[in-house]
Amino acid sequence: MGIFSFFNRDQDYEIDDPVLSPVEEAGGILALPELNVDMPVEIADESGRVLNAGLISAHKGRELSVGRKPGSLSFKVCEPDSTVFVRGCDSKMTQFYLRARVVESTRTHMKLADLEAEVHDNHRSNFRLTVNAPISIYYFNDERMEHPEQCTLVDISTEGCCIQSDYLHGEGEVLRLKIKLDDYMAMDFVGEVIRVNECGPNGFRCGILFAQLKKEEINTLTKTLFNIQLGNRREHSRSENGHW
Repeated sequence: MGIFSFFNRDQDYEIDDPVLSPVEEAGGILALPELNVDMPVEIADESGRVLNAGLISAHKGRELSVGRKPGSLSFKVCEPDSTVFVRGCDSKMTQFYLRARVVESTRTHMKLADLEAEVHDNHRSNFRLTVNAPISIYYFNDERMEHPEQCTLVDISTEGCCIQSDYLHGEGEVLRLKIKLDDYMAMDFVGEVIRVNECGPNGFRCGILFAQLKKEEINTLTKTLFNIQLGNRREHSRSENGHW
């Protein structure tokens, strides 16, 4: 089987809808997932573009308040009564997707109401984490991974990643990647470049689609990404008495 049989070209890495948790119907309304204070969530618009990433500060019934993560800058302000989507992972690492109405939106918090769980036919098993970390990539024929090209990892999910490189790589090029996140073990992937954009005068950003991962690999990577997101807050909490 050739390397390209591992890739599904119908997928678009930049569209980032998560797998939804199984939901129960009560009176024709899909039940909400378990939501807890300090749970990290993303707020997206109808196109899937992430507007804000924060932590749940309050939850009651079908109302939800979201505040900034420690160390983060201001929120994007949304119009009252506009529709947004909330996505994240529950305590069982199951991803959820909710529709909501904006009640209040400021630079520091958002209050949402009319929460409804949604199921999308074209969802993807994708929880993307924005990072700024080194990554080593290799040409596919470098099977021993002896000649690394040092790049920057921009974001990563179970479907693929975005890297920034000083070198131009072509769409359709297959690469080997070695990714080391925080204190977790290094992970090796095979991926195909599916999108290339210029970034600055001498840089390029590449969207890379991973070869299909096994179920256990997807679960491990999802947990790693989610724990790192939570760990960012725990690390800040340990140093919150220091200088700002």
